[in-house]
Order: sequence, then C-alpha cells, then structure tokens
Amino acid sequence: MKKTLLLFFLFILGSCSYEHPEYEANKKLAEKWVETFETQNMELWEEVVSEDVVDVAPMYGMGQIDYAASKQIAEFYVNSYTDVKFNNPVWLPGIDTLTMKPDGSVRAYGVWTGKSKTTGRTFTLPSYHNFGFKDGKIISTGEYFDATGMVNAVGPAQRNVVIFTAKVAKKNIDKFQELMDSKDGLTITRNADGCTHLEAFYNEENETYFIYEYWDSYEQYETYLDWRFNIEEPSFVDKVIPLVKGGEAGMQANYNNKNYNFY
Repeated sequence: MKKTLLLFFLFILGSCSYEHPEYEANKKLAEKWVETFETQNMELWEEVVSEDVVDVAPMYGMGQIDYAASKQIAEFYVNSYTDVKFNNPVWLPGIDTLTMKPDGSVRAYGVWTGKSKTTGRTFTLPSYHNFGFKDGKIISTGEYFDATGMVNAVGPAQRNVVIFTAKVAKKNIDKFQELMDSKDGLTITRNADGCTHLEAFYNEENETYFIYEYWDSYEQYETYLDWRFNIEEPSFVDKVIPLVKGGEAGMQANYNNKNYNFY
C-alpha cells in the first residue's frame, strides 16, 4: 500500500513538473499584456492580442466580449488610471482539463494598484487572470476582480446626486415604464451633457417611481431640467404628466444635496 501511494505521489509530482514547451514564450506575451496597463501603451496590447480573442470581462453583466469591446475596456483603464502596477505576481501554467497536463496557457494572481487621473484617489485590487494562446497571440482571456467596486472607490469624493420621483398609480406603471424606455425617455437623460449614469425603479407599496441620477454638476442638471420641461419639442413631459398622480405636482426633483459619501 505504501509503495502504491508513493508511486501515486511521484506521478502527481511528475505531472506538475512537466512544462509545456510554449509556456515561457506565452508567459512573456501575458506579461506584455500586463505591461500595457503599467506603461499606458496600447500598442503592446494590440501586439499580443488576437483579433479573434474571446474575453471574459470583469464588468458585471458583460460576460464574453469580442476584440473591439475588449480593446475599448483596455483603453478605458489606460486612459483613466496612472501609476498602475501589478504587484507580487504569481505566474502559473494552465492545464488541459481533460489530460490534466500543461497546455501552454498561463494563469496569474496579483494585486493591482494605481491612481485615478481624474480624482487622484488610489486603489488596491486583488485579481486573477487567465490567458489562452494561438499562433503567438492571446486568443482567450478572463479578468476576475471587482471592477465596479474599483471604479466607485476611486470616483469623486463629492458626487452630484439627483433623486427624481413621480407618483404613478399601479394601473399606469406599464405605460409610464414604456415611456421611460422609449428613445425619448431615460436614454436622452443619460446622454445629456454632464450625466454620468442613472438608475430607475418603481416601488409598488407607495406607488412611486424613482430615478437616481449622477451629474458632473448641478448646474448641468438644471440646464437639462429646463430643456426637458420648457424647451424640448415635441414635449416628452407632456406625454408623462397624464400618467402621474397630481400631474406635474406629483413629480419632484431633489438636488443640491450635500455631504455625499461612498461606503
């Protein structure tokens, strides 16, 4: 029995010690991918990433993306952050899940650090990455870290949050939501000058529709609000008002808020 166990462990050790002949070359490609963000040089990214790449994006809900979307995300990080470093990296060979032998793929663990160019706030972010290769380029990759938390953590210390509410009866909520989702609805708000993003939801218990909006400045919000209520033609507001309890009086915008904080 002891001999059998010894042979088993020797087999495992032997399997782990076997290195795929392309591992070191592929590891250098993956290191160059990392260097893209440390040096803010997108040419390195373009050099090592295949146009047929399949990327598992770190952003919530994105899933697998193609070359164009992957490049857009890479450009976002390169253009938004500085002093970026992949600290204490641990590079490991990947394995074929069927043969359980190294297949030339590469894995990496490490901690990203850096600073937002806009706010000067810093981040520290543990992460895991995997890379697959074909014809000397990265053909598949996945980045696993809290991308949304990172963006929020380095965001502005003071955000200009607008909370807009509308009293909408349950019988009217479907028509109201249809207007919000239309091409003239919240997409217009989101794309207005100064609006960074927004969230919307309906509370059935108090029959209130909430829109949380994030703006670069309240002045820009006021400009948008004036356009929406007084200038836009044809008037979107005129379509909304009949669905709101109390008409225009049933809508309220809460802004010029103070003491913002992110926890």
